[in-house]
Amino acid sequence: IEIKKLTKDFNGLTAVNDVSFEVKEGEIFGLLGPNGAGKTTIIKMLATLLNPTKGEAEIWGFDVLKQRNEVRNSIGIVFQEPTLDNRLTARENLDFHARLYGLGNEIRQKRIKEVLDLVGLQDKANVLVENYSGGMQRRLEIARGLMHYPKVLFLDEPTLGLDPQTRYNIWDYIRELNRREKTTMILTTHYMEEADYL
Repeated sequence: IEIKKLTKDFNGLTAVNDVSFEVKEGEIFGLLGPNGAGKTTIIKMLATLLNPTKGEAEIWGFDVLKQRNEVRNSIGIVFQEPTLDNRLTARENLDFHARLYGLGNEIRQKRIKEVLDLVGLQDKANVLVENYSGGMQRRLEIARGLMHYPKVLFLDEPTLGLDPQTRYNIWDYIRELNRREKTTMILTTHYMEEADYL
């Protein structure tokens, strides 16, 4: 990931001002700052959900403005707010996501098993998400973000609102996923200990 002088203005308010950084392949990179610092705005620009006011950004060699589809195929994202369908099971949520990315049935079934194993939810695959705890839902969202073999995974405040024990468990999952999947990860947080641990 390469970012040069990235800036985002909203009606005269500068949310992101002249930010530059690089992230190496396989790295866990933390964007640390208080609420309102522009962390989520940076993620949204990198994920092609917002256009920068000025500056440049490339993900896996693809320009976020000129090659949006290629960027989107290269990334996974776990949003700050829950986005799972709680009327579906974990397996159904993952299957739906994989279909959106065009994964064929054989690869889809194999990958669902792999990501459920990665986040320790294989025994809850057929449980409705509405019956999941907050920590289980976050783990499932991380699994969903990995379904299509992304090169880069964005985690926007992945432990927000979770109890301390669940937060530590999520951190361990993130480190293990990074080790096993070799996925580059960008994590936003305002917890200093979270950034330090990861």
